[in-house]
Amino acid sequence: MSHSADPRVAAVVAALTAPGVSAFIDAPPEADGRALRHAIAAAGWRVVVLDRASVVDKVTLLHACYQSGQYPAGFGFNWDALSDALRDLSWLEPAAGIAILWQHPDVLDLRDPETAATFREVVEEAAEERAAAGYPLLRVIQSRGSGPGSRVSG
Repeated sequence: MSHSADPRVAAVVAALTAPGVSAFIDAPPEADGRALRHAIAAAGWRVVVLDRASVVDKVTLLHACYQSGQYPAGFGFNWDALSDALRDLSWLEPAAGIAILWQHPDVLDLRDPETAATFREVVEEAAEERAAAGYPLLRVIQSRGSGPGSRVSG
């Protein structure tokens, strides 16, 4: 089956702009990560990969966000700085939207559930504000899979 014809990938791409969708979209574990990344980019979205290294706590999460999102040098490595950066993201535009691919959110969920919950709140709030202001949408595509191509490189 060609990657472009994979209905699992197509469903995730369709969910990016579905009305009322959460900022967090779960990709099926068996979906091919490379195909997903390419299909999202082909839909006009800017794609960044969050966890090229393990994200296990607040420090590693904020560093992963900084590196994957190419945040400005003055990024403060705290929740307020992340919130501000996610609301802006002008350096990643123009694009139909910004898609953050998070390959292993379960690691942070298990190791530091409080940080995982706070991250979700910060992202949801930023995504809502961006949408209300007419900025390109913000989505986090979560994949807990280990299927073919699930480990996506930048």
